[in-house]
This record gives sequence, structure tokens and C-alpha cells, in this order.
Amino acid sequence: MTSKLNHGMTDALMLVGGSVVGAGVALLLAPQSGAKSRKEIVRFGKTVSKKSERMFRDFSDGVTDFAETIGGKTNFLHKW
Repeated sequence: MTSKLNHGMTDALMLVGGSVVGAGVALLLAPQSGAKSRKEIVRFGKTVSKKSERMFRDFSDGVTDFAETIGGKTNFLHKW
């Protein structure tokens, strides 16, 4: 099951990475000025960074909550 989870996570990260690269190339090849393209790339990078930080923070919080729940259940079982 762990390998399926890892494979799914790898696929998701590859999709996100490909999307970011594709968007960057599209911006670079767009028919507009270089300054405007650079501003858009920076803006896009900041947006992706903020969203990814939020996603990883939420994921980390979920793992922490899960670990605390499991830890609480194992402590309960040890009392028996």
C-alpha cells in the first residue's frame, strides 16, 4: 500500500512540476514585452510558492493529528 501511495504522490508532483514548467515556457514565448513577461513569471512563482507552502503545512498538520490520534489509542491499549 505504501508503494501505491508513493507512486501516486510521485505522479502528482510530476503533474504539478510539468504544469509549472509548461506555464513558464508559455510565458516566455508569449508575444509581449520581456519586462511584462518577467513580472508575470515572478507573480506566478510567488503564487505557486504560497499555495505549495499552504498545502505542505496542511499535510503536515494532518499527519501530526493522525500520529497524535494513533498515539492516544496505543496509550489507551497499554492501560488494559
